[in-house]
Amino acid sequence: MDILNLKKVYLIGIKGVGVCALAKILKDLGIKVVGSDTEEKFFTDEVLKKEKIKYYEGFNEKNLERELPLSLVVSSVAYLLPSSKNPEVEYAKKLNLPIYSYPEALAKIFNESFGIAVCGSHGKSSTTAVLGKILKDLDLEPTVLVGSEVMEWKSNSLVGKNFLKKIKFMKENLENLKDLNWIKKNLSNLPLFVIEADEYRSAFLNYFPRVIILTNIDLDHPDYFKNKKEYKEVYLKFIKNLQEPKILITHPDFPSQKNVIHIKAKKSKKKLPFPIPGRHFQKNLQLLNAFRKFFSLPYSSFLKSLKNYKGIKRRFEIIKKEKNLVFIDDYAHHPTEILSFYTSLKEKFSNFKKIIVFQPHTFTRTHFLFNEFLKVFKKIKKDKSVEIIIFKTFPSAREKDLIKKIKNLKRERDLAIKLSLNYFGNLNSLLSYLKSKINSEKKLLIASVGAGDIYKIFENLP
Repeated sequence: MDILNLKKVYLIGIKGVGVCALAKILKDLGIKVVGSDTEEKFFTDEVLKKEKIKYYEGFNEKNLERELPLSLVVSSVAYLLPSSKNPEVEYAKKLNLPIYSYPEALAKIFNESFGIAVCGSHGKSSTTAVLGKILKDLDLEPTVLVGSEVMEWKSNSLVGKNFLKKIKFMKENLENLKDLNWIKKNLSNLPLFVIEADEYRSAFLNYFPRVIILTNIDLDHPDYFKNKKEYKEVYLKFIKNLQEPKILITHPDFPSQKNVIHIKAKKSKKKLPFPIPGRHFQKNLQLLNAFRKFFSLPYSSFLKSLKNYKGIKRRFEIIKKEKNLVFIDDYAHHPTEILSFYTSLKEKFSNFKKIIVFQPHTFTRTHFLFNEFLKVFKKIKKDKSVEIIIFKTFPSAREKDLIKKIKNLKRERDLAIKLSLNYFGNLNSLLSYLKSKINSEKKLLIASVGAGDIYKIFENLP
């Protein structure tokens, strides 16, 4: 199916960050889009309204019926699982409508382009957003898809001008993609498409990029991947998907790969100008600097772009900043990410008393990475200017069946007990406690940390 020439697409789970971004891209390519999702509010509600994309709240086969005829139905992966029993998916099957998962649909566009995939356990959203900004600032007209809202764009996607025209140009010059000098000279004529490539359920294996930027490999999604070996193997499999000119950019410690142009970013003690603190950011910026060097992009423009970066939602996002009171939200949900976030906090707000409110994301992640969480929080706990609070887990429907099979499930409360930390299972109790701290501390920073909805605490704090 040529997805670029469809008339009308229906997207199930349209408020999901990826599906919402895909909806915007399809609309900008001249395809009529409509979708559906739950009534719960997300930042994507505003994106969809701004883009004047129609969507239904609640899943009902009548929604689909009203929008017929449809060229294609696209669904988030969650609603395609047998346990979901989504009525719209079931109705689409009954009507024999073509159904793609979100990664399958995205791949149909991405694989036609000069695809640049940013992957890795941590840092891929920010790295994708920064690269998208750099290419946009250089007038290279990239199409970009990020897993969070980019502040500067007030959206999580961007569609480059002349994208379809550039796809046609690339198709006419496929043989030239083996010639690196030709690529560098014609970069502005190529359909550059930068995506955050998600490894969950091996989704990124749908993509056949020209360039892969790999931030790190650190076991995650233990509800799907059995162990570190299996997790690493899926990344190695993804690298084999590379198409001409087959460029892989990694940190120096990544094992050398054959049959690709493997660029290892140099370690540097010199800090690049960037508004967000943290060694992990600096490390990933070196990957982008390696990309810049390889494609002969101007260094002065690269630095200017980094300096002016405004950030993305839920990545060291400063919600409130007053002289004596600061609120920060971060998506960190893996032990490595939490430690990195803490080091950034320490660097930027050393003279503040800090409260880190952590909401675990999924029961399986807490259980399988329990010892790693213990180690990280023990390290942070040594800092007497920091108080760690554990809030009740934000669950996922995708892990229901697996939880039943786990004996002696290690929970967030066990984490709090082992570390002698405050635990709250009730939002109102947590808010009362935080309000008492605001009233008693002279210089206080409160950080909400986790991939769930913990950021909502700031809606109820003074």
